[in-house]
Amino acid sequence: MTNSMIPYSFIPGTKAKASEVNANFIAIANKIDANKSACDENINDINEQLEQFDSAKADKTELINEHTVTEYDTDLNDYKTKGTYIFSSSYTPENIPKGASGILIVTGDKDSVIKQVWYCDGENPEIFTRNFSNSEWESWSSAVGTYLLGNPGYIKLPNGLIIQWGGQCGSVVTYPIAFSGLACPLFSKNGWSGTATRSDTGLSIQSMTGFDIGSTGTFYNMNWIAYGF
Repeated sequence: MTNSMIPYSFIPGTKAKASEVNANFIAIANKIDANKSACDENINDINEQLEQFDSAKADKTELINEHTVTEYDTDLNDYKTKGTYIFSSSYTPENIPKGASGILIVTGDKDSVIKQVWYCDGENPEIFTRNFSNSEWESWSSAVGTYLLGNPGYIKLPNGLIIQWGGQCGSVVTYPIAFSGLACPLFSKNGWSGTATRSDTGLSIQSMTGFDIGSTGTFYNMNWIAYGF
């Protein structure tokens, strides 16, 4: 009976011809060589596929570090190419809207409008945006509106409402930014005298740009706040 791998089969207890034994050994050797060639071809195919995968896959280091800025004296005004740029406090750029570190996202193109979005670092990061159009950058705008934290200071909300304030001021106030439609100032006079026979304090002048206080009593300074749009 003939085996699929060897040409001759032998009955136990019988004497096999030397030529048949040699033929079986040659068949086995040929089968081993054939299987080895097939395995080598499969291994080569697998290696080629791995090389193609390695060349096509993204470099993790590049994904993390490609836009991590490690240069001093950079300027956010110069970033007009689409991408995400990471700034640490060691490389704080110029024209940063707030803080010392954060992430800058640039989108758009020079043929329309380039937009920058800045995410401040922190647990509750504040977000700022601005556009580049007509060859210049607009002012940074916070998600809560534009603002100035100071004395005096203000916040301008996206819906147009403006709140301004000041403390320990003299009797003449000029708003940090002018109102355009309505201005409603409120104030608290600091100063009191029990000997004054008549004491009166109020607005003597009011406009979209500020107000003056007139007082016949003791006046040291005042705190104020104004609402409007």
